[in-house]
Amino acid sequence: MKVTVEELSPSRRALHIELPPDRVAARLEATIRELSQKLQLPGFRKGKVPREIIQRRFEADVKEEVLRELIPDSYREALAQAALQPVSQPQVDDVQFHAGEPLRYRAVVEVKPSVEVRDYRGITLTRDKLAVADQEVDRALEYLREEAAEYVPMEGWPAVRDDLVILDHEASLHGKPFKGGSGKNLALILGREGYLPGFTEQILGMQKGEGKHFVVNVPADSPRKDLAGRAVDFRVTVKEVKKRRLPELNDEFAKSAGDVETVAALREKLRQDLLARKTREQESGLKRSLLEKLAAAHEVEVPEAMVESEAASILEEMLITLRASGGRIEGLAQDPEALRAKARDAGRRRAKESLLLEAVATQEGLTVGEAEIEAEIEAMSRAYSAGPHPAERDDPHGKGGVDVRRAMQDPARRAGLTTRLLQRKALDLLFQHATITESYNLIVPA
Repeated sequence: MKVTVEELSPSRRALHIELPPDRVAARLEATIRELSQKLQLPGFRKGKVPREIIQRRFEADVKEEVLRELIPDSYREALAQAALQPVSQPQVDDVQFHAGEPLRYRAVVEVKPSVEVRDYRGITLTRDKLAVADQEVDRALEYLREEAAEYVPMEGWPAVRDDLVILDHEASLHGKPFKGGSGKNLALILGREGYLPGFTEQILGMQKGEGKHFVVNVPADSPRKDLAGRAVDFRVTVKEVKKRRLPELNDEFAKSAGDVETVAALREKLRQDLLARKTREQESGLKRSLLEKLAAAHEVEVPEAMVESEAASILEEMLITLRASGGRIEGLAQDPEALRAKARDAGRRRAKESLLLEAVATQEGLTVGEAEIEAEIEAMSRAYSAGPHPAERDDPHGKGGVDVRRAMQDPARRAGLTTRLLQRKALDLLFQHATITESYNLIVPA
């Protein structure tokens, strides 16, 4: 088989492939033989249709089947022969197929362009001096207290906003009960809608043991279509009223919340935790700036297949975020075309950065070992099992990590993971060798 490679651009190659006549003839004969075993024509027994009749009456079908067999196989062989690793499916054209002659065709594919990265050590970055204000520590302490809050039963006290109320309820439409309208031991935090709009307001002021009858007018746009726009009769009995009580900020709380001996020690621990988080966020931002500077300094022809793949991933990430945020993301365009355009722009940026990082890894001789791959898979497995993850609702015993390991047995997925780890190493190297200066806030007297 003859293969010649034509460079159409830094990221596109045309493979001109020629198969010898004997290989084509052998496949042609095999196809006719296979077809003859299946055919049953009037006047001939099954499997006894003459070759000449098959060739004449089914010429187009025979040619199509021969090409369907020969082109994919020879294309894979041609890639190996030319040492190409395409990032797109081939576009096959200029097919020349005639009896007794070689089969010739052209396959156009996108490949990762050859990239040489220059001046990548010593990229200049500026970072702010980090500090944690006392107010930030105060807010963190209050958050810990909120997390540790308890609901304490209160006798003889009316229910007010933020109280936890336990009640039984019966509901009816025009005197008839409906599905889901009645229940026992319903827990409500007053002031938070969760059952029907307007329901919790009716509970305000009630005490333990008190009953009440009232009507709730359900909005016309309620997701409860069976109740939308209707008046629902409720009879409720309050079984418990619990007040929210925050723990006192003392040494005992410090021991339980932070595993330290004093409030002062807890404050210092929180300060260090906040500083560590700020440091991680700052480092992430600096690495983002570093990549932007690297990309701005290099022209790279990015394969469209890589752009489309990255854009698809970005749109999937947007969809996950939309679901988590209730359907809206601040500043995100609502027009589908604008969203796709934004995803493509971001996809092109990501793909370019990936190519640059891979080039740095190659130029620096970076590699990823099996131990590093296994460690990453283990970390992914633990994160998957810890949740929250959709599969975990069906996996109460934390077996989600098994799915990660099974997925990573796929060669393509494992290769993708290896590439990501290599890019991470390259980015860490760039950051380690960056020239980072501290910024100063100069205060000019008035």
